[in-house]
Amino acid sequence: MREQPGTAHVPILMLTARGDRLDRVVGLELGADDYVTKPFDPRELVARVRAILRRARAPLPMEASPGGYRFDGWFLDTVARRLTDPEGHEVELSPGEFDLLLTFVENPRRVMDREQLLDRTRGRTLTPFDRSVDVQVSRLRRKLEQGGADRLIRTVRGAGYIFSARVTRQ
Repeated sequence: MREQPGTAHVPILMLTARGDRLDRVVGLELGADDYVTKPFDPRELVARVRAILRRARAPLPMEASPGGYRFDGWFLDTVARRLTDPEGHEVELSPGEFDLLLTFVENPRRVMDREQLLDRTRGRTLTPFDRSVDVQVSRLRRKLEQGGADRLIRTVRGAGYIFSARVTRQ
């Protein structure tokens, strides 16, 4: 769906009977912004849909406008929601990956735990065994490394993740 013109930032919620941890991880790795398994509480589903829609149309923070952030030759355009590598090539990010990177660049060189990242990027709290943030971090790391950035997002054992680059606001 995201490969169709104009749909790159359409939020995707997977609603399925497949509730194994591996199925949830695969669903999120494939680009879903959230994953709900049957049976579910209808109020929870409505809350999750509202949260996804809120994030999809949420106004940019005032400090992020009008340009973006530079780090290690990269440029994160917060208005167009686009990431450009040091050679000027656009790197395709899912809405979740963009929100995660934005959270990192707004909090450079600060350790952020899973719960903080999940709350800031998805508007929900961590549930036991929820590894969706780890999956998103892994996918984002791969994309940054393909563009030549090595170890911008580091794991701080037992504490969370840290974005190690120096960031400047444009």
